[in-house]
Amino acid sequence: MSYHSRHRGGSRPFAACLGVLTASMLLAGTALAQPFSESPMLAERVSAGTLPAIEDRLPSTPHVQEPFESVGSYGGTWRQAMRGGSDNLLERTIGYTRLARWNREWNAIVPDVAESVTVNDNATEFTFVLREGHRWSDGEPFTSADLLFWYESILMNSDVTPSVPSWLQAGGEPVVVTAPDDATVVFTFAEPNALFLFNMATVRGANVLAGSPAHWLKQFHADHNENASQLAQEAGASDWAAHLNAKIGVPASRWRDAERPVVDAWLLTEPYDGTGQVVAERNPYYHKVDPEGQQLPYIDRVTYDVMEDTQAIVLKAINGEIDFQNRHIETTQARPLIVQNREQGNYDLWIAQPAWSNAMLISLNQTHKDPAMREVFANKDFRIGLSHAINRQELNQIIYAGTSRAWQAAPRPDTALFDEELATQFTAFDTDLANEHLDRVLPERDGEGFRLRSDGERFSFDIEVLTSRQFQIDSLELIKAYWADVGVEMNVRPVERSLSEQLRQNNDHDASVWIGGGGYDMLGLLDPKWYMPFEWQSAFAGAWGIWAQDPNDPNAEEPSEAAKRQLELYAQVQATADFGQQMELMGQILDITKEEFYIIGTNMEPDRVGIVNRNLRNVPRSMPNTYFYMTPGPASAEQFYFAN
Repeated sequence: MSYHSRHRGGSRPFAACLGVLTASMLLAGTALAQPFSESPMLAERVSAGTLPAIEDRLPSTPHVQEPFESVGSYGGTWRQAMRGGSDNLLERTIGYTRLARWNREWNAIVPDVAESVTVNDNATEFTFVLREGHRWSDGEPFTSADLLFWYESILMNSDVTPSVPSWLQAGGEPVVVTAPDDATVVFTFAEPNALFLFNMATVRGANVLAGSPAHWLKQFHADHNENASQLAQEAGASDWAAHLNAKIGVPASRWRDAERPVVDAWLLTEPYDGTGQVVAERNPYYHKVDPEGQQLPYIDRVTYDVMEDTQAIVLKAINGEIDFQNRHIETTQARPLIVQNREQGNYDLWIAQPAWSNAMLISLNQTHKDPAMREVFANKDFRIGLSHAINRQELNQIIYAGTSRAWQAAPRPDTALFDEELATQFTAFDTDLANEHLDRVLPERDGEGFRLRSDGERFSFDIEVLTSRQFQIDSLELIKAYWADVGVEMNVRPVERSLSEQLRQNNDHDASVWIGGGGYDMLGLLDPKWYMPFEWQSAFAGAWGIWAQDPNDPNAEEPSEAAKRQLELYAQVQATADFGQQMELMGQILDITKEEFYIIGTNMEPDRVGIVNRNLRNVPRSMPNTYFYMTPGPASAEQFYFAN
């Protein structure tokens, strides 16, 4: 089925919007009122002579941020809670700053730090124009020289960056970055890189600005400071490059150094130290203002209480100690508490719409190192039989409180790539049909009714699941019983994330489960690993995914012809500047996915909820929820404000 035939009768509005990236679409700015004004806390510093006047801190053409609902007022503290040092909550909330970023609706790329972005016709050249007079949070100028430093001394220095990330390559060649003048930066690729700006808007784009404060980072770089190795030794780092990367620090270690200059709305004053609280205060050099000329952000401070577990975070939420958050309180288990305690906590709810295709995808390793296991897992009849044996309606009631529905690995409804047949095939609960398909693969059974391998041994396998995902463990225990009813023995094996990743990278797993990505069109474009063997995380055929990234890897294995065709089509997606053509190609990829039926889906991920203080304004009451969107980053927290 083609992309166009999928869409007769309507499609998601952003499909057309993202079709062509043009200068007019990417230019920022609205009518701006002057003179500028600032928060009282900064005005006091100006009066005391410890801070320059606002006119000397803003760029000559500030970014005008249209508020979601209304122009706001200054003051207040935005309270949140995080779990440990690896939590990406800070990156999502106060760290979502890019040269270009997603807009709030996730239907366009818009300039952020850059004043404008233009793209040539074949998506090989991307020109960013910076703002004259833009400054880092310490007052130092931010110019094209900073981005050249990132390119020459960070990205292209093999000691610092051993390999250039794939999103910064095209045609097997890394990007070339040049600066015709102080305000202009040009990213040039050897071949079309049509997904470059989309990737820039994700977590990947954070590395560009993180590696750009040249005036501060040079002290840690051996090419710029002969004492860099000594500084690294004093800091306990293995070498200067490791020390420098810790200072760049995306995403986790970025929040451990209050001296690091930023262009975010808030800057650290009390960094993460393992316990206590992380504190950030307004950046006096932030480049955005509202339509009335008030420098953003409106909120003075942002705090993050560091908690040991998610239960403690949920308790804080229902006690009214969190102002706006969905991370860690959005779980299925926590939802009843969050919903029931709105009055006590003085908060309302907002909807975090999962961008995932599925709450739990089951990947049987079709490239298993054991030939007998591989033969069974690679048989489509076996996968179809197991799929029909799952009572998804019961799963929905027991695990998701009736908020979900039966679903395979497929785009969600109301997306451009939605295909109902792909989404619902083999989801009917029918043990007779399940046995019919399974009998074609493993017809013999032992005395307990379990199916036997061709060598006479009982066919049995493990499914790895993260110890932190109790709802998936509970789901698998139910599925274990469903499959036992049709003669298939499965064992649930909870493991830590590091072990799970190691097993999949080495192609040493029987089977595994994961939350399914690709539910939204943009996520499918950027992260198609559940629709094709895109990388090692494509656990249904890990060795094929490894081959797609590096055919010379010792764990790599040449994919099937169908999978290779998908990889060829995806290469065309990456090289095509026309969004309609990208969708057409993705439609062809999904047609192959439907035919091959690589993965067994269970239930669609239900909507999650977040909380918002009833006095907090300019907060959308619904937004996509995924790390690729950086929820809630595109909601522009700099324009949040407290009404009282």
